[in-house]
Amino acid sequence: MLTQFHRVFGPSVLGRMATGRMPLRMERFRDALQVLNSIKHEGVIEDYAVAGAVAILFWTEPVPTYDLVVLVLLPASPSPIVSLDPIYRWTEARGYSASEEHILIEGVPTQFLPSPSRLANEAIESAETLDYDGVPVKVARPEYLVALSLEPSARTARRRERAAMLLELPELKRPLLDEILARHGIEL
Repeated sequence: MLTQFHRVFGPSVLGRMATGRMPLRMERFRDALQVLNSIKHEGVIEDYAVAGAVAILFWTEPVPTYDLVVLVLLPASPSPIVSLDPIYRWTEARGYSASEEHILIEGVPTQFLPSPSRLANEAIESAETLDYDGVPVKVARPEYLVALSLEPSARTARRRERAAMLLELPELKRPLLDEILARHGIEL
C-alpha cells in the first residue's frame, strides 16, 4: 500500500514535524515501525495500534505532528499500577533513549500510551495491518480514530478538526462509527 507519506512527501523525506525541529527520514520511520513489531514479538507488549496524527496520515491528508503515538495493550500484571518500565528497559537495552514522555526510536519520538479504556482496547484489537515500505504496521481504523478524538477526556479543538477530516473519508464505515459511538456514549 502506498501511504500518504509517500504520496505527499516522496520517498526520502517525511517532512518536518509541527515544531519544525526534526526532519524525519522515511527509512528511519520504517525502522521505528520494525522496532514496534519487535517489541510485540518479544512479548514486551501484547499488541499495539498506531494512533494520533500519524495514524490519520495512513487514511487521509497529512496533519502536523511531533511524535508517533502508539496505543498498547500490556501483558497482565499482578500489580494494579500500570507501568511502562518493561518498554523503557527493553528500548534502553537496545540503545534507545528517553526524552520527556518519548522514547527516541531510530530518531522518531515515540510515545507509548497504555490503553486507558474499552474504546482504546477495541481500537487496538480491530486495528488494520497496513504495509509501510514493506513493514507491516497496525493502525487504528478511522472509525476508532474519530471516536477516540471525540471522547470527552480527549475532546479538544484540534481533535475535533481531525475527526471532521476523517468523517469526510469515502472509506469511513459510517454504520460502524455510529455503533462505536453509541456503545461508548460518545456524541458527534
